[in-house]
Amino acid sequence: MIESIMLVDDESLFHLVFEDACSLLDISLTLKCLSSSDEAARLFEKWHKEGGGKPECVFVDLNIIGSSFDGIELIRKINFEFGNHVVIGIISSSNEPEEQAKALNAGAQFWIIKSDEIEPRLEQFKIDYDGFKNRTNSFKIYK
Repeated sequence: MIESIMLVDDESLFHLVFEDACSLLDISLTLKCLSSSDEAARLFEKWHKEGGGKPECVFVDLNIIGSSFDGIELIRKINFEFGNHVVIGIISSSNEPEEQAKALNAGAQFWIIKSDEIEPRLEQFKIDYDGFKNRTNSFKIYK
């Protein structure tokens, strides 16, 4: 089980879909949903300075409307400015190889294609999670 998850996505309806899927699959004990990459970066900066509090796993939307930077830049900040001690990846409706390559270079460990049928992808992610946590899995795309 994943102790804590953060979802960063500007679509509040998807927050509900994701929360329901996590509950149904018994994936996480706690889930924090944010609508802005700026808010997520501020929290990670705080946790970096003060220690503790950060989630075990972070799912980031590719395009976060109303934020100063996109999901790939947020992943880069989390990995290179605040320490890469979390499992982190993209959850997006996009399936563009160019964007996936950028995410990988930023330090993303996975890419999940977002859809109404998210449960099968999250179920497979749950199975693979320990490999991401231990840094033994290579970048994986869940379609």
